[in-house]
Amino acid sequence: MDLINHYKRLFTYDNWANRRVAETINKIPQNTKIELLFSHVLNSQQVWHHRITSRSHDIDPWDILEPSEFGDIIDNVHKDWMKYFDSLRPKGLDAVISYENSAGDKFKNKLSDIMSHVMNHSTYHRAQISAIIKAAGHSPPVTDFIAFARINNRD
Repeated sequence: MDLINHYKRLFTYDNWANRRVAETINKIPQNTKIELLFSHVLNSQQVWHHRITSRSHDIDPWDILEPSEFGDIIDNVHKDWMKYFDSLRPKGLDAVISYENSAGDKFKNKLSDIMSHVMNHSTYHRAQISAIIKAAGHSPPVTDFIAFARINNRD
C-alpha cells in the first residue's frame, strides 16, 4: 500500500471512530466537557484541512458544536479529506506547508507530519472522551484501530 492510501485508510478509520463517538454522545445525558472535546476534534480537523489547502476560515478550534451537527460535520470533513488525498501525488506528502496557528504564530511542516498530527490529536481526545463517558457510568464506544481493521479487513 502506498503512503497516500495509508493515510486515506487512517482518515477512514478516523471517520468510523468519530461516528461511533457521536452515536454514543447522542445516547447519553448531555455533558459539556464531552461536547467541548469532541467539537474540538471536529473543528481542528476542519482547521487543518483549511490550512493545508490555503483556505481562509473563521473556525475556532474550541467552539462548542451542537451534538445534532456532529454527523453532518463528520461526513463533510471526511469527504473533504478524501477529495484532498485523491488530488495528491506520492511526493506531495513531502511538501512543506506554511501556516499560521490559532495564536497567529507561523510554522512550516511537512504534509505527512501534519497528517500524522491530525490522527494522533483525534485519537488523544477520543480517549479523553471515553474516560469521561466511563467515569459517568456509561459504556464508551470501541474506537481502536484494530477493531476498525477487523471490520474492514483488506486481504
